[in-house]
Amino acid sequence: MRSTPFHFKNFSETIPQVWLGQLPRMCCLAMAVGSVVLWSSASPAATLMWNANTESDLAGYRVYQCTQLPCSRAAGTTSLLANLGTVTSFDIGTPTTVRYYVVTAYDFNNNESNDSNVATYTPPSAPPSPPVIGVSPTSLSFTAVQGSGNPSPQTLSVSNAGGGTLTWSSSDNASWLTHTPQSGTGNGTITVSVATDSLAAGTYTATLTLSATGAGSVSVPVTVTVTAPTVAYPPRPLNLQLRSVAPRGAR
Repeated sequence: MRSTPFHFKNFSETIPQVWLGQLPRMCCLAMAVGSVVLWSSASPAATLMWNANTESDLAGYRVYQCTQLPCSRAAGTTSLLANLGTVTSFDIGTPTTVRYYVVTAYDFNNNESNDSNVATYTPPSAPPSPPVIGVSPTSLSFTAVQGSGNPSPQTLSVSNAGGGTLTWSSSDNASWLTHTPQSGTGNGTITVSVATDSLAAGTYTATLTLSATGAGSVSVPVTVTVTAPTVAYPPRPLNLQLRSVAPRGAR
C-alpha cells in the first residue's frame, strides 16, 4: 500500500497527486480511492476531489468529517458528511474552524473499505488590518512679529491608528516651512519650524503631507500670521498752557 498525506493547495498553485493507495478489502471488493486533493477555488471554500475508481462493482464513496484527531470511524470521532455516487468531487463548504476528512469506497453490497488517510482543512487567516496614519494636532498655527525673529518650533505626533506596520514619509510645500525627521516607522514626533524674517506682514498657509504604503496620505495645514511691528511715537507734550504776555513797552 502506498499513501501520502492530504494537503491543501491554494487555487493559484498546481494541484498535486495525493495517493490513498489500495483500501483494505471488505468481503469481496478491493477498492481504491486515488489522487485525492483538496482544492481551494475561492477562500475560504474548498472542494474534495479524487480520481475515479475503475472497478466495475464500485457503487460510490462516503465522505466523513471530524472536529478532532484522531479522525477515524474506529475512534468514533467521524460523522457522515456525504453518501455519494460515483462522482469524483465534493464541496466541503466554508468551514470556519479546522476540520478533518476521510473518504471510503463502497460496493453494491454495501461493503465499505477502511478509512483513507486524513485530510486537514484550516480556514485561511483574515488579512491583517492595514496601517492608518494618525496625527496630532491636525493643524498647526504660528504667529510672529515682523522683524522680531522666528516663533518657537512646534511638534506633530505621528501614530499608527490601524494594524500592520506604518512606514511613513513627509513633505511640505513652502520655502519658509521646514520639518524633521522626514520619514519614520511606527509612532514618532516631527518638529516643525517656520522662518518669518523674510515675510511681510500677512497670513501665509502651507501643507505638511504624510504618506505611507497601504495607508494613503494625511495633510496637515500650517498657518503663519505675521503682524507689523508697533510704531514707537515720541511722547506727547504735557501741561500745555497758554499765557498772556504783555507787549514790550507796555506798562
